[in-house]
Amino acid sequence: MKHQLQLLSPGAFQSMAAALAIAEFGPGVQVMGAGKDGGRDLYFEGNLKFASALESSADTFSGYTVFQVKHHDKISDSETTNASWLWGEVKKELDAWAEWDKKDPRDPLPDQLVFITNVALTPVQNTGGHDAIRRNIRAYRDRLNDPSRDIDDQDAILDRVQRRKRIAHIKTIRFWDGNQLDALLSTQEGVRRRFDAFLTASDVFTFISELTGNIAVKDSEPVLLDQARTELLSDGLVYFDDAGDRENRGIPVHEVAIDLPVTFPGGGHRSTVLRHVFERGDNLLARDITAVDGPRHVVLTGQPGNGKTTISKLIVQAYRVAALKGSTALAANHDTVITGTEDVLRRLGHQLPRHRRWPLRIDLADYAEERGHKLDESLMRYVAEHISKKSNHGTVTPATLTSWLRAWPWLVVFDGLDEVTEPETRRTVIERVVEFVNNAEGDRCDLLAVITTRPVGYTENIDPTSFETVGLDDLTPAEAVAFGTKAAQVRLSGDEERIGKVVTALRNAAQDENLVKLLRTPLQVLILSIIVDGAGTIAPDRYSLFWSYYDTVVRRERNKPTMVRTLLTKYEPFIHQLHERAGFVLQQRSETADHSTAVLTEPELREIVWHILNDAEFKPDGHHSDVLDSIIRSATQRLVLIAPRNDGFGFDVRSLQELMAARRISDAPLETLINRLRLLAPSPHWRNTWLFATGKMFAEPRAHEHQAVVELIETVDQEAPERFGSHLPIGPEVALDVLDDGMARAWPNWSRRILAHGLHVLDAPSAFNLDRSLRILLRYADSGAEQRDAVARMMRAGVTATANRLTVASAAEMVSAIEHDLQVNERTLGLGLVLNQLASTPHPCPPGVDWTAFDDELDTSPHPAALDPVIRGAAAAMKAIKDEVFVEQHEADLIACLNIPEAAAVLSAAVAHVLPGDVSLFLQLRSVLSQRFRAPLADCILA
Repeated sequence: MKHQLQLLSPGAFQSMAAALAIAEFGPGVQVMGAGKDGGRDLYFEGNLKFASALESSADTFSGYTVFQVKHHDKISDSETTNASWLWGEVKKELDAWAEWDKKDPRDPLPDQLVFITNVALTPVQNTGGHDAIRRNIRAYRDRLNDPSRDIDDQDAILDRVQRRKRIAHIKTIRFWDGNQLDALLSTQEGVRRRFDAFLTASDVFTFISELTGNIAVKDSEPVLLDQARTELLSDGLVYFDDAGDRENRGIPVHEVAIDLPVTFPGGGHRSTVLRHVFERGDNLLARDITAVDGPRHVVLTGQPGNGKTTISKLIVQAYRVAALKGSTALAANHDTVITGTEDVLRRLGHQLPRHRRWPLRIDLADYAEERGHKLDESLMRYVAEHISKKSNHGTVTPATLTSWLRAWPWLVVFDGLDEVTEPETRRTVIERVVEFVNNAEGDRCDLLAVITTRPVGYTENIDPTSFETVGLDDLTPAEAVAFGTKAAQVRLSGDEERIGKVVTALRNAAQDENLVKLLRTPLQVLILSIIVDGAGTIAPDRYSLFWSYYDTVVRRERNKPTMVRTLLTKYEPFIHQLHERAGFVLQQRSETADHSTAVLTEPELREIVWHILNDAEFKPDGHHSDVLDSIIRSATQRLVLIAPRNDGFGFDVRSLQELMAARRISDAPLETLINRLRLLAPSPHWRNTWLFATGKMFAEPRAHEHQAVVELIETVDQEAPERFGSHLPIGPEVALDVLDDGMARAWPNWSRRILAHGLHVLDAPSAFNLDRSLRILLRYADSGAEQRDAVARMMRAGVTATANRLTVASAAEMVSAIEHDLQVNERTLGLGLVLNQLASTPHPCPPGVDWTAFDDELDTSPHPAALDPVIRGAAAAMKAIKDEVFVEQHEADLIACLNIPEAAAVLSAAVAHVLPGDVSLFLQLRSVLSQRFRAPLADCILA
């Protein structure tokens, strides 16, 4: 066969079969796509002229023709083996069509059945594959026609007779085998071109101009090759200086990456990132030809340190290797990376992507930073500039790239949406990404787009018709130990004693119920291994883990016989303050439009240290200037937690920046600190910092501080009309985050109160984010018998009083699948039964939606007349949501009202009459307020 059809994935083969059928028979061919299709991959109703590509004769079919696609993934050298496999598939289908005694038999029956397969059937008379399968089909019909096989059993006789009638309805069975498809692809050149990424020679860059027929693209071949070769070696690096490695060594991602677990909304199965993305990418995704039913692109959410960027680099690297493999324009270093990537994919149970997409990874924070006021320009223009910078062979234009996208499949990873936090910038960046995807779809391009972000604060639900949202799951203990072992082997190469010490500690932690929850993300596993290697002790909470890591890095330098040792001994508190103040300033800057990628210049670092020393009554401008210089050097050249980044200095690990910001805001009297935390609680940008700050409070045995945190959680939504706190509470979500963090585990009295408040997530009129909430509750319940009993008891005692019965019913439907995903202890499975019991228990009916009462509330409210236009404008905005005519001006009117406390209180009272019973209003208001929650807050925190 000229065309290696076995190289296509099953989905791509089905797409090609559909394209050929449409090309041969016209647009009347209906494509069913993936899923339960009743045995119909394609079908046609009417007269159909069925000609062989290898013969001059043709048959005319009339009536209902069904096409079934059969792709053999492992074509054998034995023609008999291949034919035997195909007959087995055909027989299964005939048995399914013959089945009649069940609730949902396949109907309607086809008049003609056509099998399309990549198996080549030999035409040798009598002994060839064609004749062998025809004989088998005749024998199948003959058995159904043979009454001599009947026994004295009326049911068996009836079954045979009914099966015979159904199969007799299928008048003709024909085949498009591999030979036919090969001939059809030669004549249907337009279809053949759509599958070039599967079927051409391995060196993509040799064929660019031939594939596109575009002179501009041909001229850009060297630029595209340069970009791919350069990023193979540079973009595919991760840095263990993120974890205190002073040598600043870039480690190829294939040496340390693991395949990360991923779950889907509603649970049901646990896959991995690579498997899910590769399976999606191995299909053609152009709108007019794809076999993928539903959203084609992916939003990948993951908690801090879950490895989103690392896995995105491995995905892109895999596609980059698939595109470059076989090229003669590679150096030895390129070949090493290609071999290493293939090896690690093989160890992880994968192979290189079959569908060789041209890959790009775009850091959205860098994009927002670089484009600034030019965000109204197309994203393709930015991509063109980005690629051109990586080449010495000239530039590539947006028009050229568009031609390349139309001719060849692409993979684009948009990494780090969560780091674009300023509301207007974030909205614009999302618009540019969606615009890019929509333009590609409109041009019938084969594009796979992946966006990564944190789940907290991701409320946009980006274009759900195009993007499927999936979530990175926690590592299992076994996965965590495997990753920690691999990371230790890379970091401590050759030092078997230290590697053994780290691996033993990780295995012990995996067996300790107090420590196992720290092994949930790759970053935390890495940090834990560094602490152990530095002879540190492991504290059983996340705040202490990260702070111990910092202390380990400091102690490592303090124990070395260098001048830095003396400096750290004498000025360590000031170095701590430098990290804390720098962390706060960087966290503050990264929530504004101009600083998505926040850095501090060296003069700004010096100014921070100057103020620290000056406050301690040193003379940084005088004879203590050498101290200032030494502190800067020790922080940026020895500890390297504040490291060179872009044109300044910053934290390469965002969680460390958030840790230091948390310590900075915690440097205050308790009342001031609680007020700061109350201000920050709704903000997704500050949530991880918030958790570190409260974790710091629980890390010390101060009951009054613990009580203050719990009371804050319980009251955070009171007196908050500016965000409809009583109706759209954030307290239950925050409570579950605290529970999941584990900071209060050692204090059952506080844990129970936090859990009780977290269960109020079931009060909401919508199951929005319910999947995540249930996962937290189940993880908590699975951590011990006491926790499991507390969840069950509180569900029974409290949920029936306030919970929304529809939300409880949704939770009951979802919980068993999530239990399966999490592989919870058998005893924990009882929580699913608790929810099912609660779902069947009578609940108060959800409140009605009374817009008349809404208007009456506004009419009778004793507010100043001057506020009436503002309140009425917001009320009109609310009704625009109801009427589905909500536009940008309505959002502005709503926010204007919420910005005035007295007006917000009036509107909040009125909303009580409509919001609890209106799911669409609830979801729309959450979306609007999510932008409000992103408003910069840092200027108010330390005021």
